[in-house]
Amino acid sequence: MRDALPSVATSEVTPIRDDAASRCGLADPALAYDYFKSMVSVSVATLGGILTLGETVFGARIEPWQMAAGALPVALSGLLALQAKTDITQMCQGIKPQRNSVRLALRVVPGLYGLGLGVFLAFLTLSYLNP
Repeated sequence: MRDALPSVATSEVTPIRDDAASRCGLADPALAYDYFKSMVSVSVATLGGILTLGETVFGARIEPWQMAAGALPVALSGLLALQAKTDITQMCQGIKPQRNSVRLALRVVPGLYGLGLGVFLAFLTLSYLNP
């Protein structure tokens, strides 16, 4: 039995970008696609939770405009993630999308999602502090 681990650093390896990655302009288009797919699902689930809780459990505490102020950024986050997912699919197929929103979406989607969730929780907290 050997005590030392085999060395892998003896051969020089250069990364090879496949055609899909070079067409998309992303380092790993599959990873970005999966991220946006997850964000669409999470945004839809969160939107359903905000609307359900705002109408049932906390309906007497939260005003409709407060619920809408929390739901709107979450909905925009999901829509932008869906658009970016569509753009990635088109680029990897060799079709140039009308608007390439992928790079913008990588920065804006989590911000909008966090903003919407934070606004909803802030209004919920304020409703308990000022009954």
